[in-house]
Amino acid sequence: MLDKVLLPTDGSETAEKAIIFTAKLFGNTSCKVTLLSVVEEPVYSAFWSDGLIAPEVLMPPPEELREELDKRAEEMLAESAQPLRDAGLEVTPMIRFGNPATEILQEAEDGGYEMIVMGSHGRGALGGFLLGSVSNRVTHHANCPVLIVRQTE
Repeated sequence: MLDKVLLPTDGSETAEKAIIFTAKLFGNTSCKVTLLSVVEEPVYSAFWSDGLIAPEVLMPPPEELREELDKRAEEMLAESAQPLRDAGLEVTPMIRFGNPATEILQEAEDGGYEMIVMGSHGRGALGGFLLGSVSNRVTHHANCPVLIVRQTE
């Protein structure tokens, strides 16, 4: 049985399905689940005076907005953790700021997780234009197995 699983969530329907699946799969075992929420910071392209596009620049949100986003992430994690705790699992909530795929991959590497369980797609910055891009990147670059829970109709 696995001892340490990373479970990224953005509060989307597919993320909730991944949470329920994880609770069923690992419930009443000694597996420890880290429930990770990544608050996405917007990336803007700047233009040079000659009209050429500069490299992408990460623009962190103002402090008040960052605090509000952190508060919302904490509330979402508390709600999302309940099915896992009800299944007898030890849950550690975690919030990171940045690019979701990058932060998930970094946490997976730093934390020595044995598996990542995540939804097939969630709430992206472009409202569905890049559905699955985070899970796709994580699947292709993770240093551990990745279990993708798909949305079924």
